Amino acid sequence: MHKALTIAGSDSGGGAGIQTDLKTFAALGVYGTSVITALTAQNTKGVHGIHTVPPDFIVSQLDAVLSDIPVQAAKTGMLGETEAILAVTGALTRHRILNLVVDPVMVAQSGDRLLKEDAVTALRDRLLPLALVVTPNLPEAEVLLERNIKTADDMAAAAKDIHKLGPHTVLVKGGHLAGENMIDIFYDGKTIHRFAEQKLDTIHTHGTGCTYAAAIAAHLAKGLSPLDAVSRSKQFITAAISHGICIGSGYGPTNPMGALYRQAESGTVIDDLQNALAYLQKTPQAASLLAPGLSNLFACRENAAVSADVASFPAPLLRSGDKPEAVGSPLFDSAQQPGEQLLSAHRKNPTIQGMITLKNTPEIISAARKQGLNIHVTEDLLLLFAGTARDAANKTVTLSRTFRGC
Repeated sequence: MHKALTIAGSDSGGGAGIQTDLKTFAALGVYGTSVITALTAQNTKGVHGIHTVPPDFIVSQLDAVLSDIPVQAAKTGMLGETEAILAVTGALTRHRILNLVVDPVMVAQSGDRLLKEDAVTALRDRLLPLALVVTPNLPEAEVLLERNIKTADDMAAAAKDIHKLGPHTVLVKGGHLAGENMIDIFYDGKTIHRFAEQKLDTIHTHGTGCTYAAAIAAHLAKGLSPLDAVSRSKQFITAAISHGICIGSGYGPTNPMGALYRQAESGTVIDDLQNALAYLQKTPQAASLLAPGLSNLFACRENAAVSADVASFPAPLLRSGDKPEAVGSPLFDSAQQPGEQLLSAHRKNPTIQGMITLKNTPEIISAARKQGLNIHVTEDLLLLFAGTARDAANKTVTLSRTFRGC
């Protein structure tokens, strides 16, 4: 079994540090080991206290793990003090840990400082040269380079300059950058690689950096290259943020199980669409409400945020005799219109996850309104919303019984 090590602080709120690192390892099928560098009294509203672990006991933990369990990768998070950084670098060097991810934790999501001023130099000079991947966010990159970083071009220049400090590769995370996309810049010493995902409208991002770095370490433990590890981890952290958890009155944590939930939800959505079509096919008159070359079934994931969360059949439904037929199997982000309308409706009312598009005629619109159906009328179509695609199909069948041969 693949094994990884996290060297970080404990978050009593469970949303960052050791706790989220171990969740991330488990979600990615990697056995997690841990070395605790500090205890924090922490919740979703902030850090209320820090109790550091003596450096000699940090080394004792490292020696105990690494003398017995052959980890394939390790990551560091909150270290806190110069003495702790020196102790960790000495032990990692002695145990010849090569696949090391350094998350230079300096500032918490709440703004609380987690790395003492006099420790920055030790981290920059002693720990960074050991890193296979270093993962600073914009504030951390600014501290490391002692300059402002405001644009994607600034990020690329920063990645190159941080690379000169000794790490093999650099990932500068742009979550703090203005704009609609979460842009990250990866530099391997030769080429700049850019990763971008649409920003998600959520405050539940506590532990983002920890989760991201732990995912990279897990993928390195599985034998992936740094570039591939970062690429997959970008998708992983996006899913974790999209499934962020509201557990308190402040910044909730990301959810490392988000990717697993997303995979399970995807199967549920696809099954929903197939069941909806099968139900329509059992009622011949339902096909008479379909708009030739335009009608389709749509369904979205729970908490859908982007068009890629919406699935449909890859082409409009066909009418074969008295039955609707599909060309191909349902797909996510199939670009079928008007899928964005379902996404918009779901954002306003999360209980809406299904939609069918029907003919736009005065008779059908009138009947739908009399039945109290949730509809929206466009120039070409009537959009019927429901809790699921199967619900939308059921409502369509009920609606179709109003008509004969229309």
